[in-house]
Amino acid sequence: MKSRYKEIPQRLSAPVFRLLPAVMPAMMMLALLTVPPAWSQQSPAALESDAARTDYGRIASRLVCQCGTCGYLVDSCNHLDCSSATYIRKAIRAGLAEGQSEEVIVASFVEQYGPKVLSEPPLEGFSWMAWIMPFLGLAFGGACVGIVLFQWNARRRKDPGGDASGASPAGESGEAALAEKYRAEIDQELEDL
Repeated sequence: MKSRYKEIPQRLSAPVFRLLPAVMPAMMMLALLTVPPAWSQQSPAALESDAARTDYGRIASRLVCQCGTCGYLVDSCNHLDCSSATYIRKAIRAGLAEGQSEEVIVASFVEQYGPKVLSEPPLEGFSWMAWIMPFLGLAFGGACVGIVLFQWNARRRKDPGGDASGASPAGESGEAALAEKYRAEIDQELEDL
């Protein structure tokens, strides 16, 4: 039986297929040399839209969606057709189109919704406590743990007649008596069954 795979090279021996290995690298080089200049040319409108996109992204990341259910940033609200996020996004784009600054746009939302629209609390008034309290809580918790560890260490040092393991001879006889008392109670309860 003749294998048909031995016949394939004979069919590919046509003059076109012999030139393919020589022509293919030249075609690839031509493609690589012509495509990047087309990508690098951007219109001024495209450059402006990139700047507008970065401004939009900065503003949208400073504002929280006000739909009342998600609590996400306006730019990342995952509700389909969320009325609050859609309105805020359109208002941001309209403000940028009018030439308003980032601070003016954010201030208009703070005026409309209050400071709850901001993704991070402002550093003024009572809101600065939101920045300080986590660090104060961490410091207070660390101090409490330190005090407890210091007291445990001090009690271990004050133990009279204690050896390195912390057990005293009087404690060992007390433990043995306590263990014997519990054994007697267990035996009594087992007899009652």
